Amino acid sequence: MIKTIFGKIMLLFMAIIMIALLLSGLMMSQVVRNAYLDDSKQQMTATADDVENLVNLYANGALSYYQLNDQIAAKAKANNNAIWIINSDLAGWLMKDPSGRTSVTQKEIQTYYDDMIAELNKGNTVRKITEANNVFNTPVLTVATPVVSDGQIVGYVFVHKQIYEMEQSLMAMYRQIVLAAGISAALGIVLTYIFSKSMLRPLSVVTLGARQLAKGDFDIHLRVSSKDEIGQLADTFNSVARDLKKYEASRESLIANVSHELRSPLTSIQGLVQAALDGTIPKDEIGHYLEVVLGESKRLNLLITDMLDLAKIESGQFPMQVEHVDIGELIRRVLVSFESKINAKGLGVEADLKDGKVYVLADMNRLTQVLHNIMENAIKFAPEGGRLRVSNEVHGDSVWVSINNSGDAIPEEDIPYIFDRFYKIDKSHTREKEGTGIGLSIVKNILKAHGQKIWVTSNAQDGTTFTFTLKKAD
Repeated sequence: MIKTIFGKIMLLFMAIIMIALLLSGLMMSQVVRNAYLDDSKQQMTATADDVENLVNLYANGALSYYQLNDQIAAKAKANNNAIWIINSDLAGWLMKDPSGRTSVTQKEIQTYYDDMIAELNKGNTVRKITEANNVFNTPVLTVATPVVSDGQIVGYVFVHKQIYEMEQSLMAMYRQIVLAAGISAALGIVLTYIFSKSMLRPLSVVTLGARQLAKGDFDIHLRVSSKDEIGQLADTFNSVARDLKKYEASRESLIANVSHELRSPLTSIQGLVQAALDGTIPKDEIGHYLEVVLGESKRLNLLITDMLDLAKIESGQFPMQVEHVDIGELIRRVLVSFESKINAKGLGVEADLKDGKVYVLADMNRLTQVLHNIMENAIKFAPEGGRLRVSNEVHGDSVWVSINNSGDAIPEEDIPYIFDRFYKIDKSHTREKEGTGIGLSIVKNILKAHGQKIWVTSNAQDGTTFTFTLKKAD
């Protein structure tokens, strides 16, 4: 049990409850005992003062000896006190003791109460607790006061009360305290058990989900209603499960696409080489087919290069050297590099670039790759005799670059996936359009590494427009 979180919480709460009850019980008992002793001292002091007054009345002739004796006996019995009236020579004169003691010697008083006599002779009332080493052979609380007549101390009044009587009363109170503490402890343990079970039940759900996740089952959703840290953990777990499920689907799609992209050119190369070797291809046509093999091998090399670049970008190992780049001049250079492809398709080019130099903060080589991939894509999908438009605009501290081509619109349901690896609007994966299917994914990741974004708009009237942002340099 102690090895589980539930057992540890139960043990901790039980220890806290027991320690708290023990400390509070000790403190309460001490407070009650002190209060009881204070009350007893006040009662006994009042009794001693009353006896002193009675002795003075007797000395003045207002009371007879028998009256004095009866009243003192009544007080001793009422409060269960032992009352001694001691002469100035420390001899017992009148004693009322419930235990039956009728006399006390000067030696006994000097042995056990000599320190009190010194204070009494100063006119002070003295209170003292003596242990078992006294004339009663049991712990006793004693209150003594001097008897003064005509300014002279003529005797002393001692009022004694055995502490065991107080202890018996206190023990009865302690039993009530212990009973209350026991009930509180039992109730606390039950509530702790219920609370711990309730609190840890969601953890059991999370643990079960983690085991399913470890087995590769990502189609799970934890139902935890609590809004505390455990509820937040469950929400995070669900989010991780969704991400892993999406990642797994992406991974399977990637493997399928990579396999297809690699298998097709390899199959083509293998078939052509085999045909050349077994004489199926006439010798005078071998040169033509070797050019086809060379093209397929170049496409394979480009695919592998793009995949390596994408892997580096996604792993954060793509070196970035941010500098001030004249975006207008860079767009012109990239357009010039596509001059032959633009002319081959008879495209009309519109360049709406801001006058003067507009500088952005970017890695020159990576930004060139972004522009190259987007323009190549725009030229590839533009119709013969179509249009290619490039523009840049300043929006506050950002520069927006837009590349538009005329032609068929991208279906709305395909736009959210346009930057995914190997995603093709043509689900047949035909070779009608050249490319690796990774270019736009590289574009998005390069811009993400710059802290920028890209989006696509497409309709039949205006064509397709790729727009991305760059940080404007000061």
